[in-house]
Amino acid sequence: MATSQSCLGSAIKVGHLIDVLDLLKRCGFPETKWYELGLRLGLLKRTLDVIEKNHPHDISRCMTECLSQWLGRADNVDSRGGANLDSLSDALRSMNETAVAEKLSE
Repeated sequence: MATSQSCLGSAIKVGHLIDVLDLLKRCGFPETKWYELGLRLGLLKRTLDVIEKNHPHDISRCMTECLSQWLGRADNVDSRGGANLDSLSDALRSMNETAVAEKLSE
């Protein structure tokens, strides 16, 4: 992933997990909101509950697993636009994380 703009509409693969994590960190996304982000990206509550149960008190790992499931197009991800930066930006905006979403396109 050279720049975020070059892949706004194209699918992101699981191999880009670290790139997506780094991008969200650089843009200032709070990892504590991983669960809501997962829901808005199309992951099911039961999937997120399993992540939370498997990694209690490890928010960073929960965020990583959440994004991994999203990149793997689990649950209803495709009905929410798939695993791409457009759908990530839409999810962030729906969470009122507009500043983070705007930084994604810089």
